[in-house]
Amino acid sequence: MEVQPSEFYLLLKAGFMGFALCLGVLMLVFYVLGIFMQLSERNFMRLFLVAGLISFVALDLFLYYKIASTQTPSPHIFLAGCIGGWVGGIASGLTHMKRFLLSMTG
Repeated sequence: MEVQPSEFYLLLKAGFMGFALCLGVLMLVFYVLGIFMQLSERNFMRLFLVAGLISFVALDLFLYYKIASTQTPSPHIFLAGCIGGWVGGIASGLTHMKRFLLSMTG
């Protein structure tokens, strides 16, 4: 089975959208919760788990809108790209953004 160039670009575009949505929601959750409570580094994993779940729900709502409402062509490719981007965003948040996310909590 050969991958068409348009399918590859859709996969790449969806991956970037999933990645950006994931990191955007993670930063928003850390900022909002950081305003209301002082968080230490030992509570990072708990807060990251909550932020990851919220970002997954946001991604799920986005996917529902894009696939069901706008009738996206090749929804399976779009779904794979968005979920792959979300997983990449979670991995990036855990490895590279820990200090940045903790600085947003106050």
